[in-house]
Amino acid sequence: MENLKKTCSKFYRGLFLVAICLFCAGNASATQWDVGSGQIYTSIQAAIDNSSTLEGDVINVHGGTYHEDVTVNKKLIIQANNGDDVEINPANTAFTLVKDGTGDGSGSTIRGFIINSPPHGVGVNISADNCKIENNRIIGGKTGIAVSGCNTTILNNVISGPYENGIFANISQGFFTVSGNRILNMNGEGTICGVTVSTNGTLDSFNLSGNTLSNISTSNGAVFGFQLGKSKGAGGNPELASVTSLMVLGNLIDGVSAFSAIMGMEIVSDSVNTLISGNTISNLQGSANSSVYALETAIVGNGTVEISRNMISHIVAGQQAVGMVIVAMGDLKLEGNLVSGISEASASVAILGLGLLNNATLKNNIASDITSPGVAAGIVGVALAHLEMIHNMVNGVNGTRDVSMVAAGFNTTRVTGNNIEGDGAGIGIVICSPNGTINYNRIANYEYYIQNFLFSNFGPSIDEMLKPLDDAIKEHPELEPILKPIRDDLDRLFHQLENSNTTASYNWYGTNSPDTAKFFPGNGTLKYYPWLVLKIDASPSTINTGGTSTITASVYHDVAGGDHSADAALFFSGPRVTFTTSLGNLGSKSITVPWTNGMAITVLRADEGPGTATVTARDYQLVQTTVTIRGSPGPANRTNTTTVVGMERTGSPVAGIIVSILLVLGGLTSARRL
Repeated sequence: MENLKKTCSKFYRGLFLVAICLFCAGNASATQWDVGSGQIYTSIQAAIDNSSTLEGDVINVHGGTYHEDVTVNKKLIIQANNGDDVEINPANTAFTLVKDGTGDGSGSTIRGFIINSPPHGVGVNISADNCKIENNRIIGGKTGIAVSGCNTTILNNVISGPYENGIFANISQGFFTVSGNRILNMNGEGTICGVTVSTNGTLDSFNLSGNTLSNISTSNGAVFGFQLGKSKGAGGNPELASVTSLMVLGNLIDGVSAFSAIMGMEIVSDSVNTLISGNTISNLQGSANSSVYALETAIVGNGTVEISRNMISHIVAGQQAVGMVIVAMGDLKLEGNLVSGISEASASVAILGLGLLNNATLKNNIASDITSPGVAAGIVGVALAHLEMIHNMVNGVNGTRDVSMVAAGFNTTRVTGNNIEGDGAGIGIVICSPNGTINYNRIANYEYYIQNFLFSNFGPSIDEMLKPLDDAIKEHPELEPILKPIRDDLDRLFHQLENSNTTASYNWYGTNSPDTAKFFPGNGTLKYYPWLVLKIDASPSTINTGGTSTITASVYHDVAGGDHSADAALFFSGPRVTFTTSLGNLGSKSITVPWTNGMAITVLRADEGPGTATVTARDYQLVQTTVTIRGSPGPANRTNTTTVVGMERTGSPVAGIIVSILLVLGGLTSARRL
């Protein structure tokens, strides 16, 4: 038995030693090979090609200018020496990472170089897999970085001055990450693309985050900023990209001009999961004949599509100008987006969200200053199942024909807590739904407050509206099994929804006595009674000089006497109520504060002596109340033994509610009823 124990002990010690040897072998340090004047190698290619350079080694390039086209056919880290300026002046391509008969550069990293590309040249061309390109500066050429390999990361590069593509990729599988890059000063003819990615397979993930695209222009063509799903041209249908997880986060596009068309972001994918959030797109300038779309997506996957916290502003076009148009097969969530400053186009639209198969929710979006010499629209929501439009804000929609909000839920529609304001013309809300509910909204200063939808009141016929789907089926017969049922369902539903049945009670119209002619039932039904009324209250209504009274305006009561304060969370917020006082002050004699869930509050300070203060609140409708201000109490009676001094009452100011949210709008084009 003792001999057996000794034998086992030796065996396990042997295994332990073998494990240590294997561990040490697997973690051996890579060799660094230095390139430059006075170094082991004078060219990068010579360092790569030497048989002593092995997989995983580091090629460290010292300061200087290198006139060479480098082919990377081993797994290497090729880097500029820390703190040195290392310039590569190639004849064609600075770095080509290959995976072919000459070798395999998969897993390589290119880091820290200044690449001066020649005309028609490429900075970095990657056909290998699992490569990383980071912290380089690529100047000029035709294309900054070209990718056909899989699992590529492009990180924190500056790409300046290519005349056709900043980053161009055609990928079949794996992941593609483009993060923290700056692409700028692109100017050329024809079509110019910042980041363009097409797929000939399925990507596990596409991550486009924290990139900046700026100062891009073409005098005779089109500009595509960030593009997934490659277009066939400015007027062509895009190709469908296949991606499992799609994330487009925190990118900036600023300063783009083009003759024919601008697509700030164009994303066409069958992604299962989609998040497009926190992007900023501004200053897109098209010519007199142009169409400009800041953010255009079509996601035909069946997962949730979330478009949130994007900011779009200052768009100018000649024909069509659109802030956001989002089409989703799965559930669509459009939340917290801001679109402002769209002008000059014959048709201008802030936000258009379409849930083609499932539900659509448009919540807390803002649209403002959408103008057109023709058709202008604010926020438009469409869903084949259930549509919710909640707590959005729209103002400044101005056109020959304009509408602030369009709600088309082909099953049920709920429009709640929105704050929309017109200029005295146009339509507040157009609804198309067999079962529509419009409650607790502010719909102020329109020619028509609410209209049930009639195709005869709008420009396009049903066939014209279905034409884009018909064209897509014709151009892409492989998509017919998906698109044809949708097309047929839309055709049926459009004809069924020629009329709408709408319950629109409990809304505030900027007047306690709205004109009933401003409600258009079409061939359906529209119940708008009872509506909300504006009231004002002072608490307390009698105060001493130096004291305060809280002044509250609210629309919690309806014209029939119902109290809706229990539903305060459903009410609208945003601009605006103006308070005035004839005595004392509200911070001044007049103050404007926003609504907060159907209520607005200010504080009257009795600092001008006794009297009666007349306090008013105005949101188009004017209401008033009075506050009695008494003189301050006199001193207390004196006695021979004790002097008692009466304490002056002081009021602790109640802070006014400060919520200033810019009103914005969005929508489908709709014509005023003749």
